Amino acid sequence: MSHPKNKVLADNYRTSENFYASDLILQSHLNENLPEEESQFLEPRLESLGKKAATEMDALSMQADEYTPTLKKRDKLGQTVDEVDFHPAYWQLMDIAAESEMFYLKYNPEMEGRFEGSRHQLGFALGQLYAMSELGQYCPHCMTDGAAYLVEQFADEEDKERLLAKLGAKDGSKLFSGAMFLTEKSGGSDVGANLTKAEWVEQKQYKLNGEKWFCSNVNADVIMALARTGSVDEGIDGLSIFMVEKHLLNGERNPMEIIRLKDKLGVRSMATGEVRFRDTIGTRLGKERKGFKVMAQMINISRNYNSIAALAGNRRALIEAWQYLNHRYTFGKRAVEHALIREKFFELGSQYLANFHLVWRGLKAMDGAEAGDEREQHLLRMITPMAKWWSAEQAVYSVRECMELMGGNGYIEDFVMPKILRDVNVLPIWEGSGNIIVLDMLRAARKSEGLSIIFEVIEAAAEQSENYGELLHERQSDVQSMWESVTQMESRDQVEATAKPLFKQLITLFQMALLVQEKENRQSERYDIALRYLASNFNQSLRTRRPLELEQLEELIGWDY
Repeated sequence: MSHPKNKVLADNYRTSENFYASDLILQSHLNENLPEEESQFLEPRLESLGKKAATEMDALSMQADEYTPTLKKRDKLGQTVDEVDFHPAYWQLMDIAAESEMFYLKYNPEMEGRFEGSRHQLGFALGQLYAMSELGQYCPHCMTDGAAYLVEQFADEEDKERLLAKLGAKDGSKLFSGAMFLTEKSGGSDVGANLTKAEWVEQKQYKLNGEKWFCSNVNADVIMALARTGSVDEGIDGLSIFMVEKHLLNGERNPMEIIRLKDKLGVRSMATGEVRFRDTIGTRLGKERKGFKVMAQMINISRNYNSIAALAGNRRALIEAWQYLNHRYTFGKRAVEHALIREKFFELGSQYLANFHLVWRGLKAMDGAEAGDEREQHLLRMITPMAKWWSAEQAVYSVRECMELMGGNGYIEDFVMPKILRDVNVLPIWEGSGNIIVLDMLRAARKSEGLSIIFEVIEAAAEQSENYGELLHERQSDVQSMWESVTQMESRDQVEATAKPLFKQLITLFQMALLVQEKENRQSERYDIALRYLASNFNQSLRTRRPLELEQLEELIGWDY
């Protein structure tokens, strides 16, 4: 029946009132994988944050995105203040983040040791819901987590006691936020070309001088910064890492100048700037000239945040389009009933499910590695860059496709889709662009056992799967042969050019293996559907020309609104 009224959407149009209660995929995964104590602790917090994300956070996020931060260089008396002013919505969003306990459960001394073996998964479960409404501020939250981790692992006991309660606060007014000042004009991703210098003062105190080019969360309370204690010729080996606090212990402002704020395409709610250190006081963490090795631990945490942000943006776009097209009538029926639209949801829903399990397998490895599981440590080394690269690239594609599915309204700023599209476009760039990630995967494959473990997982799935075992065996053999060829290549250019298509095939095979495992553990058709789609990337004859029925799509997307 055609829509009888002159309205964009039918009268029964509705959206989710709780992003957690509606998300059957996230619910199912957490219920299957978290211990009972963790589930009981997390469930009410997920319910609370899921409701806020679907309702009040959405409006706050749109306001914070529209009214972007501004830099106040001087006060009325001409005194340099270098303060960043935010719209009140920004601080309301910060309050919600703190109150969700995403930092508190991981780092506050009151929770020490309570959730060993699962704390990262707990924090990221809350983070995924939060980022479905506010991707911009999720960057400062990422930096806060990373800074807290380095304080926890490398600071002296006095600084730990003083800072972890603030970095892990559940009251927004008490929460300290973190930042990572890494890149400089001279090198960008090549941090070995950094020029900022650190001069020893006493004990672990240094004075830092130089410029930092990309400083996200520029107004942070606790900053992790790389600076050179060796010569420029030493490259990365001459770098140390320093904890720079916004205020010194005597309450005075630590001298550093915010030169300007960046005018960014997306994630506009939070402040990214350029900073000049001028005899700025920093405390060295870890051993001198081992700064990049320490910083790499924060970068790896950030890459997992990047992956969760990609899932969140992808998920939000997918369900916005799904809800819209279920209540949009075109050519005599609901838009979602048209064959080409169902085909597109088959593609996007399958990709999302595969990416979800890839990212969350990495988070499980993150907790396992922290608990001392050596196999998980090797697997984490490989999955972290893999998931970051793949989830980010596919999020950008998926959001654009969802915008197109919604038609002209998807392109209008009254709707959330333009903001999501702007925000997710940073994800393939942040924390290592695609080419940098491929190089990191090459290093991981050579220096860890992660690639061998992934091959073992694919092999086990091939033995387990009746429908896709032969394909998995055959394609894994091809990828292994390609990798063996790569290890014999003498030309670096040839190695790098071959690695990218090799890793793309590897990721799809690994995702299929993970879905085979999930299929065995759960009674749901969604895994069969997604496997059919992924397999068609290797063999087009496996993709049915008969579109999925609506009931199958509902199962695949797993959104109960």
